[in-house]
Amino acid sequence: MDKNKISTNGNIKPATDFNKEEINYPITFGLKAMMDATINNDENNEGLVEVFKKHDINYSYKDKKISSKGTYASFTYEITIVSKEVMQKLYADLKTVKGLKFAL
Repeated sequence: MDKNKISTNGNIKPATDFNKEEINYPITFGLKAMMDATINNDENNEGLVEVFKKHDINYSYKDKKISSKGTYASFTYEITIVSKEVMQKLYADLKTVKGLKFAL
């Protein structure tokens, strides 16, 4: 198999740098954060909200779901980012939140 070939599972096309489109700020979107469900829900929320407040990000809580095995909790917030710099700082600081597995 060619090591440069990307597997597509039969019908999915690989990403193409979003057609090199730039994001126009401010932008509002749903941020989904996968958290360790063994940590108290309030503590999970507080860790995320602290990061939003640190960067003056407008946010509103939308939803929480628990994984089928109860291992993870996904928290969804609608957030508004005003610049590329704030976006970069947000994701850098999210990496420091206790219990965060990943954020999209």
